[in-house]
Amino acid sequence: MKPLPAMKTETKIDGSTKRSRNRQSIKNIKRIDSPKTHGWQVHVRRGGVLKTKLFSDRIHSGKKEALEAAKTYRDGLLEEMADLARPLWKIKRTSRTNTGHLGVSLTKYENQSGKKRKVITVTAREELGKAVNRKFSVDKLGYEKAVKKAVSWRGKVLKDRAKREKDTEG
Repeated sequence: MKPLPAMKTETKIDGSTKRSRNRQSIKNIKRIDSPKTHGWQVHVRRGGVLKTKLFSDRIHSGKKEALEAAKTYRDGLLEEMADLARPLWKIKRTSRTNTGHLGVSLTKYENQSGKKRKVITVTAREELGKAVNRKFSVDKLGYEKAVKKAVSWRGKVLKDRAKREKDTEG
């Protein structure tokens, strides 16, 4: 059986290349094979704190042994830093949207008949990996009312998610 290449590149139509994910990497552990470095790099970030460490193949007497040491270190870090972990959707963040509200933005588009429309677009994560979107017409509701409804809708979706996740935890 032939081993997988460490890094795969894809050629785009314009001739440029794009790097894709290293197939040897696993959660919080990246494989590094450069001319001078061969080993496994552990990266764990929780609560804004980043801890990283390299496990060299040479120091650990081989690739497999270095990977095992990296996994042991990673598991210890994850346990140690568990109190710092919070889902991203629960972290209070500042908005970089054009409305000043997180997940809520003003969008302008042209419909099929050529008429220009404005809507407030809102996005929320109903559950891990599942985004839900909704639009509120600025033309029908007015800007302020559309933003207010969008913010309210997003808050309800996130509140329902928090309640569901709390029910499944305990």
